Amino acid sequence: MKSILDYQKLGLKCGLEIHQQLDSKTKLFCRCPNELQGSREPDFRVKRFMRPVLGEMGTYDEAMLTEYEKDMTIIYEGYGDVICTYELDETPPFPCNEEAKKIALQIALLLNADVVEEMHVCRKNYLDGSVPCGFQRTMILAKEGYIKLEGGKKIGIDILCLEEDAARKIKTEGKTNYFRLDRLGVPLVEVTTKPEINDPIECKECAERLGLLLWMTDVKRILGSIRQDINVSIKNGTRIEIKGVQKLDWIPLLIEHEVLRQVNLLKLKKELQSRKLTPNDVNQEIIDVSNVINLKKKGFIVKGIKSDKKLVGINFTGFKGLFGMELMPDYRFGTEVSSKVKSISGLKGIIHSDEDLNKYGFDEKEINMIRKKLNSKENDCFVLVLGTPKEISKAMNVIIKRVQDAFNGVPPETRKALENGNTEFLRELHGGARLYPDTDSLAILNTEQEIESIRENLPPHPWKIIQEYSKKFKIEERMIKELIFTGKLDLFETLLKIYPENPMLIITTLLETTIALRREGKNLENLKKKDYQEIFTLLKSNEIGKEAIEEIMALKADSPHLSIEDIRKKLNLQKISITDLKNLIQDIIDNNLSLIKEKEMRAMGPLMGEIMEQVRGKIDGAVVSKELKTLLTKTIKEVK
Repeated sequence: MKSILDYQKLGLKCGLEIHQQLDSKTKLFCRCPNELQGSREPDFRVKRFMRPVLGEMGTYDEAMLTEYEKDMTIIYEGYGDVICTYELDETPPFPCNEEAKKIALQIALLLNADVVEEMHVCRKNYLDGSVPCGFQRTMILAKEGYIKLEGGKKIGIDILCLEEDAARKIKTEGKTNYFRLDRLGVPLVEVTTKPEINDPIECKECAERLGLLLWMTDVKRILGSIRQDINVSIKNGTRIEIKGVQKLDWIPLLIEHEVLRQVNLLKLKKELQSRKLTPNDVNQEIIDVSNVINLKKKGFIVKGIKSDKKLVGINFTGFKGLFGMELMPDYRFGTEVSSKVKSISGLKGIIHSDEDLNKYGFDEKEINMIRKKLNSKENDCFVLVLGTPKEISKAMNVIIKRVQDAFNGVPPETRKALENGNTEFLRELHGGARLYPDTDSLAILNTEQEIESIRENLPPHPWKIIQEYSKKFKIEERMIKELIFTGKLDLFETLLKIYPENPMLIITTLLETTIALRREGKNLENLKKKDYQEIFTLLKSNEIGKEAIEEIMALKADSPHLSIEDIRKKLNLQKISITDLKNLIQDIIDNNLSLIKEKEMRAMGPLMGEIMEQVRGKIDGAVVSKELKTLLTKTIKEVK
């Protein structure tokens, strides 16, 4: 569906940040294995508390302060055999992983970027607990590249960084976040484009092309190994970073909704001006209204007050209708404020008078009493929160600050992508204040000889392969893309050399058959490259029919200890000769003469089904069909 928004008129600018894990044997700054440990139970746990530190310019990063206000406890989980003291910040970094650096250089050259002669390791502060030392080690490897879209437009690549991944978050329980250390330190590249994307569909294409290009190199090809963030801004708006964009198809809708949010926040700003309100008019008096609630009623508010929580309110003069103003579909300014309150204070949200207060269990008498206590007039809007004194203090600071920010239009934020195309507050937008040099690390050189050696062995650009294969084999481009995104292009090319007769059968096997078997719970990790090679070698020599492929794959997935030859015998897939096939077909024809007399060639379908029940997987169905047609035609002539 075409958007009703005029992106050119609105001055839309988008940029992408793509994070891709590299498939090196070890981590970036230690020699621990570059492998996730799955759901394996950890051997140890370490508790940490995070505190903000000053950046190189002597200031605190706003996003770090926001995280600190959340007052979270961090517990790290690790494994004695695959985690070392570096991950726990008890040992300085090892030398940079050369294998990872070479993969990153390959990516930089594919992106036409200028490789820096000397890389310097920097510390990028994070206070969300995802890194035990409180900072990520990162280094700029290349700058000023570009990627070309299908229509010829070049999107500039600002920088390419080689950096270490963060720990993976396992769960949150109350005010405690749990992180697993196996992902910490995994090498990854961060590719940042310039804000030269001016349309949501163009942004999706750029993200897809970057992903395809990355997956032509030695990168990890598992779920979660590639992550993409979008930066969005419009004229008079602000750069907003949208994190956690899990699927390419999400991109256009996320951008459309964010543009809509910014447009409406600018409208909110104009409305405040038209009402002649200023930030100085924002009330900061917080009043306890707990005593107006009838404690004989039921509901979460009464329950909270009885457990020593307080219900407090604040009145915003002249704000009637503004908290109820829609910014995105099913998302209002009140939702915006509530989202930020939940993220920072830990409360479940806010209650405001622009919504139906009866749904919270308030009766008209209580509402009028609250209005009276808060001195809330007809043109005002009041906000209520329920919590402990500490929670209330944090929540009210957030509410007041967010209302004051509304006078400036769109505040810079990092927001989390939601599946419905909306976003929610994640943290303040990080700035340069969190970056400073890592004094534990030496400079890392990129020599001209090293760069030229890599340049001589670059893989082709994926779009060239997509166009070539699609035209050559008459296969849809989307299927070639899927081979690249699933990491199966090399396997496809290997099997094509064995069985060039039917490229579509190979693709169907690698894509559709594997999906079907996974849905049945089959562990396809048990099928190795050599197993696929053996299956298609048997197919080439007519030892099996193509109908046997899925059955063989299913049994191999369940019984990895069996060879493909063992499975063939177990399934009784011994080759049937043409002579034996003809005899079988003739016997079935002789047993169905009455059907043949009645339907003639229309009897072919039922007869084919009966024959295939006996020979399925032993010989190609096309051969069976050909022989059946010949013998059936002959029989029809004889019975007439």
